[in-house]
Amino acid sequence: MNRSRPTIVALLTALALVLFAAAPAAHAAGGAVRLGAAAPEQQLHLYVALEPRDPAALERFATEVATPGSPLYGQHLSVPEFAQRFGATPAQVTAVRGALAAHGLEVGPAAANSLSLPVRSTVAEAESAFGISIDRVRTASGRVAFANDGAPALPAAAAPFVQGVLGLNDLAVSHRQDAGPARSPLLAPQAAAPKASAVVTGGPQPCEAALEFQEEEGGYTADQIAAAYQLDSFYGAGNFGAGQTVALLEQEAYGQGDIDAYQKCFGTKAQLTTVDVEGGPPPYKKGDDGESALDIEQIMGLAPEAKVIVYQGPNGSEPEILSEWLQQNVAKVMSSSWGLCEEEKEPEEIEAMHTLLQEAAAQGQTFFVAAGDDGSTDCYEVDGADKDKAIEVDFPGSDPFATDVGGTRMEAPGVPPTEYIWDDGDKEGAGGGGVSKHFAMPAYQLASASGLGVIGPLSGGAQCGVGGYCRQVPDVSANTSPSTGYIVHSEEEWQETGGTSAAAPLWAAFTALLQASPACGGHTIGFANPALYEIADSSYASDFHDVTAARPGGLPTTNMFDPAAPFAPAVGYDMATGIGTPVGPSLGASLCAIASRVTPSAPSGGSTGSPSPLAPAPPQGAHVSAAKLTGIAKGRPKLSLTVTARAGAKLRKVVVDLPPALLTRAPANSLRFSLREPRPSARFTVAYPALRASPKLLEHFKSGITKKLGLVVATRETGNVGARLPLVLPLH
Repeated sequence: MNRSRPTIVALLTALALVLFAAAPAAHAAGGAVRLGAAAPEQQLHLYVALEPRDPAALERFATEVATPGSPLYGQHLSVPEFAQRFGATPAQVTAVRGALAAHGLEVGPAAANSLSLPVRSTVAEAESAFGISIDRVRTASGRVAFANDGAPALPAAAAPFVQGVLGLNDLAVSHRQDAGPARSPLLAPQAAAPKASAVVTGGPQPCEAALEFQEEEGGYTADQIAAAYQLDSFYGAGNFGAGQTVALLEQEAYGQGDIDAYQKCFGTKAQLTTVDVEGGPPPYKKGDDGESALDIEQIMGLAPEAKVIVYQGPNGSEPEILSEWLQQNVAKVMSSSWGLCEEEKEPEEIEAMHTLLQEAAAQGQTFFVAAGDDGSTDCYEVDGADKDKAIEVDFPGSDPFATDVGGTRMEAPGVPPTEYIWDDGDKEGAGGGGVSKHFAMPAYQLASASGLGVIGPLSGGAQCGVGGYCRQVPDVSANTSPSTGYIVHSEEEWQETGGTSAAAPLWAAFTALLQASPACGGHTIGFANPALYEIADSSYASDFHDVTAARPGGLPTTNMFDPAAPFAPAVGYDMATGIGTPVGPSLGASLCAIASRVTPSAPSGGSTGSPSPLAPAPPQGAHVSAAKLTGIAKGRPKLSLTVTARAGAKLRKVVVDLPPALLTRAPANSLRFSLREPRPSARFTVAYPALRASPKLLEHFKSGITKKLGLVVATRETGNVGARLPLVLPLH
C-alpha cells in the first residue's frame, strides 16, 4: 500500500476570498529543501472536491442504510439518485465552475455523483488562479517533488461549496502494503516458511511449477488458503463467484504476462478489465507489479469466476479512483492495498474520501482496505530520513465507512487454522491497527456487546476531536506474514509474498462468493461493518476465528520496536487482529441472513432520478430521542434524553455508559435507572453536581478541540430483551 499526497486544509475567510490553509512546503514535507520555482508549463491535474449538499443527512443515511434493523437498511441508491439527493446542487456546481473558469482554468464536466470537478492547468495558471507559488522541493529521502507554498484562495461565492483543491503538491507518495521479498527477515532465527501439499478443494489447483516453488521456498497456494478459511464449501456447492464483479484500486501497472502465467497454472479464465484514471500509472516495467499482481491473483485464485476490474491511476490518485468506481457502480466490492498514515494525510483529502466512502455505503458497495504493514507505528515508512516510531493508524482504513483488514501469521492451514498476531519485526513487518486521531468511534463499535471487548482502556481520548471514544482498527484480519505468505506470479517469476495487501483482496473474494450464493438471494453485502459487529456480538465462536496470542518466541504486540507498547492480542476484539479471521460457511450464512432482511419500500425514483421517498418509518426497536448535553461552557453539565422501548415492550432499566470526559460517582462511570413500574417510554435528566465535566474536557471544549461526546444507552425491557444504543451529542 502506498502513501498519498498531502493536499489542502481547513477554510479561512478573508474579505472576498476564502483560503484553504496549507502548511508551507518545507514543513509539510518534513524538512524538504526548496530547489526553486516549478516549471511554469508543468501540467497539473487537479481534483476539486465539492461539498455534499447536506453532509449531516448523508452521514445519517449512509449509516442507516448499512445498519441491520434500520427501516432504511438495504435501501441503496443508484448514482443518479445519490447525485440528486446528496450531491452538490446544479447552482453550486455552476458557482464553483464559474469561479474556476474566470481564472482561466480548464474545468471538465462534473462527476456523475456531483461531488467533484476535474481541472487541468499549468503551474503558472494554478499560481495565478489560487494566489500561490508552486516550488520544486527535495524531500528528506532525496526525492524531488513539487509543492504549493501557501493556501489556495477561491472567491467567497464559491468557496462554501468546495471541500478542497487536491493535486497542488505531490510531497507524499502512497505505500503499498505487500511485505514480500524486498523485506529481509529481522528476527533470527526465523521459522522456515511452511511447506504443505496441495489440497483438493473443488476450486483452482496449482500446477507443477507452483508446487516446485513451494517445495523450495514455502508459502501457501490458493487452494490451501481456501481450505483454511473453508471457502471450499462454496466450491462444493458449485459457487465460484459467477455474476460478481470485484474492483481493485491500484497505483502501479501490472504485467499481463504475470496474470496469464498464474491463470494458466491454476486453470482459471477470469475476465480482467482495466480502467485508467488520470491517465493511468506509469508503464509497467519488471519489478513494478508486486502489488497489482498479488491483488489480481488473490481474486482469481479464490473467486475464479468473478470478473475483475482494475481501476488504476498514478500515485496519489485515490480520490479520483474511488470516484470513478462509484460513478460506474458496476463492481459492488472493491479492495485497496494503498494508503497513508493518518498523520500525513491532509484534513481536506480525508474529508473528500470520507464523503466518497459514505456514497459507497449509500449505493451498497463494499470497500476493504489494508490496515498497513508497520504495526502500531504506521508512519514508520513515511518518505523521510528519520523513521517515525509514534503510535499511528493508516488511512483510509481508519475511516468509519471502510472495512479495515489487518494481519495474522498462519503457521498451519488446518481447520481451524493455527494463527497468531503478525509481528515479524521492522524488517519484515507487522499488522497495522490502533486508535484513530481523526474519527470518533462509530455506532457499530460503540454499540457492540461489552463481552466483545471493543471498548477498553485504550479506546478513549480527545485526540479524535470528541471527548469520548475514537474509531478503532482493524475490523477483521487474515493471513499476512511473508514468512507464511502467498504464492503468486509477479515480476515475471513465482514469488512468496505477504502483507495486509494480501488480506484485503481475500476478504473481497470471500464477499464475491457470498453475493453469488443462493443464501444472499441477489442482495449485496454493502458496507459490511455494522453486520460484522452484530454477528460478532451474537455468534462469535461459530463465525470468527479468534486470534488470541503471539507466536511462541515472537513479539508480543504489533509494535515492532517496543514489546511493552500496544497492541496485544486478546479474547474477542483487539487492535492487533480486529474481530478475527473468517469461518467461511458460517460467517457467510450469517452475513447473507442479514443482507436478506431488506425491508420492502416504495420505488426509489427509478430512471427518473427523482429523490427517493425514504422517509424513516416509525422506529420498531428501542431508541433514544430528544437527547441534549448542555452546560459544558459553564462547567455545569446537564444530560437529558428520552428512551423508548421496542414496539410491544416496556422499559425496566436504563444504563447510560459515560465516556471518561464526563464524571459521576456511580460504579463503572455509568448512570443507572430502575423504573418502579415498567413503562413504554421515560424521560431522564441528570445535572451537576451529580454529573461533572473533567478538567481535560473543559480545556478541550474551550479551545475548540472537543465538540462532541459519545456515550451508550443500554436498555433492559420486558420479555428479557434489551438494546445498546450509541449516541454522539454536540456540546453546548
